[in-house]
Amino acid sequence: MTRILTLFLAAAMLLGLLSGCGGGSTGGQDDPPPPASPAESSEGSQTGGSSDTGGGLVENLVIGTTTAQNTFNIITQADIFGRMNYNGFCRANWVYQDASGDLQPYFMTSFDISDDGKVLDFTFPTTAVWSDGQPVTGEDVLFSFDFFKNVEKSNYLLHLENWELTGEGSGRLTFSEPDVYSYLVNACQNDGCLPKHIWEGQMDNEDYSNLSGGEWAVGCGPFKLVSNDVDAQISQYERVPENNYHGDITIEEITIKTYADQTAVLMAMLSGEIDCYYAYSSPIDATLMDMVSGDDAIDPGESYYAGQNQITFGMERPATGDRAVRSAILQCLDWQLLANVQGGETAEIPNTSLLTPSCTGFDASLPKFQQDVEAAKKTLDDAGYLDTDGDGLREMPDGSQMRLLVVPQYSKTMDLRNRIAEVLMENMAAVGIDSYIDPEMIANSEVWESNILAENYDIAIGYTTAGIAQFRSAFRYYAAEPQPGTTRESAWLWGSYHDEQFNSTIWRMISSSSQEEYLECIRLLQQVANDELIGASLGWTKAFYPYRTDRIEGWDNWASWGVVNEETWSSLRAK
Repeated sequence: MTRILTLFLAAAMLLGLLSGCGGGSTGGQDDPPPPASPAESSEGSQTGGSSDTGGGLVENLVIGTTTAQNTFNIITQADIFGRMNYNGFCRANWVYQDASGDLQPYFMTSFDISDDGKVLDFTFPTTAVWSDGQPVTGEDVLFSFDFFKNVEKSNYLLHLENWELTGEGSGRLTFSEPDVYSYLVNACQNDGCLPKHIWEGQMDNEDYSNLSGGEWAVGCGPFKLVSNDVDAQISQYERVPENNYHGDITIEEITIKTYADQTAVLMAMLSGEIDCYYAYSSPIDATLMDMVSGDDAIDPGESYYAGQNQITFGMERPATGDRAVRSAILQCLDWQLLANVQGGETAEIPNTSLLTPSCTGFDASLPKFQQDVEAAKKTLDDAGYLDTDGDGLREMPDGSQMRLLVVPQYSKTMDLRNRIAEVLMENMAAVGIDSYIDPEMIANSEVWESNILAENYDIAIGYTTAGIAQFRSAFRYYAAEPQPGTTRESAWLWGSYHDEQFNSTIWRMISSSSQEEYLECIRLLQQVANDELIGASLGWTKAFYPYRTDRIEGWDNWASWGVVNEETWSSLRAK
């Protein structure tokens, strides 16, 4: 077999250090004790969240976030508990992607993909335990795939035909199509082992995602929930030494505190109340980072952000269906202003790839955009878009009105996308292109999406999160044709470029059977973006996930993700 992706768990570390250290919290998972107030949560949090135990263990890592703490469910992605489980926290995910985007073992202590990409052989630990004290068994592993395929109905398990145990601590998945690699990559943040003794009674419960707390938070990750206070928005966790999937766990306890906004998070970091910041796809706003720039003990955690704001052109519309119009629009834009609006002075003008530099397979050789208003005017003139009535606005080549519909993506906070729309519209007006926003389309999510699905836009302003950008990429939002085997009603068909080869390449990328195939697809898609100008990234911004360095060492800041990741649990040490 080729593409053998096998790594065994690290040898035991710090055994002498761990032997005398127990968790500082009390109480069981089913009946957690009431949490302490923020000032009294632990000795460690009073001293900035950690203290030197004499052996280098971090006594209490305190994480600040702006994500709510209302739902504690090991399966769902809701709130900070769900988002922390992207990092193999209380849930033990099958595998994870490291800082370079390569798949690494986690609960699956080794894995091997067959040459045809249809069979996955894997091993798993026989010493892992659930946070309620019961052992993890092979039956739990089998049940998990049953749940993900038949209850959650994962698209990535559509072709899974058989899941079986092949020995003690070993199993096999068999697909009818070469889906193994794409399943592991797409599911590495979401799928992990589930406790059969808890979830087998929920196989027919369509509302399972709304269950919260107590047994529904039981997992076999390196940490377990021991208390949560929804009113105070604080939760506390203890390490589970048996579940040391990436080496011995060097953090005894973790406290997560939710703050009202990012300003409050930074103030808490300045005062030493928290050690680091984590929120999925929500780095600290670049304009706020001056708050902590004078504190030498705070590392800004800067990196290129994989997520981005982007525009999508209506490829079937009378005006934007013309490449000359798309080219003129991209020529007239004030790219530096657009970048600064989103990311301040650290933001950069993008190139034509539709990706950001931290994305896997990014093509740095493609040209960067640059503003040239006169060139934009000439492009429109040469293509027959002239101001025939002298009102300062151009008409279509046939003399009809030329007025472009701009549609910012609906969100609870529209300020940024509305500002982006304002810049776009002002820039287009400067070269004689009239445009407008229909307020009904941004009134609520259903109205917005129904219009986007109907391709009722000339310029759509959208957003790609860091998680989507990591593998599926911004191109996922440019798909106009459904994935083979699905219907037109499939989610996220927000693109309007119906070229068969382009759309099939998007789905081939997402269903890649190897990293080599993925890289080939992402290269082809970037070339299409450059050649056809189907849309554009609106700027390369920097991600800021700050953390304190005065009491803890061993941090590893992953581009676009931050210092909270699967490797954090075994890499941190108290100074």
